[in-house]
Amino acid sequence: MADAPTITGKELFERAKAIQDKISGWRREIHRYPELTFTEHRTAGLVNAALIDLGIKTETEVAKTGVVGHIQGGSGPVVGLRADMDALPITEESDVDYSSTRPGIMHACGHDAHTAMLLGAATLLKGLADEGRLPGTVRLLFQPSEEAQDDEGKSGGMRMVEEKALDGLDAVFGIHVDPTNPVGVVATKSGPMMAAADHFIIVVRGKGGHAARPQSTIDPILLAGHAIQAIHHVVSRRLDPMESGVITIGLIQGGTVNNVIPESVRMEGTIRSFTPESRQLLHDELRRACGVIEALGGKFDLTIHWGYPPTVLDETATAVMMAATREFLGEDNVKLGTAMMGAEDFSYMAQKAPGSFLRLGVANPSWDQVYYVHTPQFRMDEDALPVGAAALAAAAVKWMQEQK
Repeated sequence: MADAPTITGKELFERAKAIQDKISGWRREIHRYPELTFTEHRTAGLVNAALIDLGIKTETEVAKTGVVGHIQGGSGPVVGLRADMDALPITEESDVDYSSTRPGIMHACGHDAHTAMLLGAATLLKGLADEGRLPGTVRLLFQPSEEAQDDEGKSGGMRMVEEKALDGLDAVFGIHVDPTNPVGVVATKSGPMMAAADHFIIVVRGKGGHAARPQSTIDPILLAGHAIQAIHHVVSRRLDPMESGVITIGLIQGGTVNNVIPESVRMEGTIRSFTPESRQLLHDELRRACGVIEALGGKFDLTIHWGYPPTVLDETATAVMMAATREFLGEDNVKLGTAMMGAEDFSYMAQKAPGSFLRLGVANPSWDQVYYVHTPQFRMDEDALPVGAAALAAAAVKWMQEQK
């Protein structure tokens, strides 16, 4: 093993391009049969079968419906590679011949591609192991349920950490499709990359009555309006301007007919932040803003469900991932990314081991629009698949070679 020639990203990319059709086949099969959070039985079966065909030892039913694969190489570091497998409750609107066969469910966030690319990376890395050239051990983390949490408030990433799937890792790497960049362009950064996202529910309670006699009521719709105004002043007037955060109300429910003032109004939304201090401040100030409801004679119940923590990427792991992808994409195509307010449960894994997370360009430059994730029209250029597979494999190998 010590005398084995250095493995480069360029070599791995050439190998990945040679199996692009295979990676695409996996992706399309998963895309046809999308599965929601913690129901990814068919997808997990496909993954497990593919890994066994490669001669890779597997564990199933990890984090309920996840799969973990183990590729044993030399005595070097143990590196984890992660892909999420779940789909979204969205009805697909595309003209591809492998579109979803399940009404109301779609791979609209690229998790089918993530899973297929990790299978591609597994193929490359197992090949190196069989050649006696893999310096360390790779743990393949095919996790369920990134998009949602179960009744216990736990996602697939959280459960994988709890079930010790990441114990003993020296580093962990992940990847996510990015429809705002073209194929062949990737981006990442160290430090906070994605935000914490917490879910809140506010129930405004007043006193209902006839629309013609508002003086006999305590109108919860009016109270909710005042609360909305106060809530939307929290970030601009209570959060340090040098910090980042956002509070969004995405759901309001109140009333049943036009001539009745209801008893209550329900509002739901999200709180997003990057630091523990900002997170707690926004929680506290949200409750303070709701105080206007009581000042005007009503009452409220506020429930905040803590969601994913910020995704904070390790400086060394990120430098390794960027260097590994530069070897086959070139300096100009490996960009320094910017933080974004979306959330990811890779955050739990990056708390367990030094981690980095790559945004993978999947847009075709000839397209006249951006096909964003979480939309019925989402699409990707499958020429990105070997790029992603090579990026994952190259990051793992480079970490092994440099962090002996």
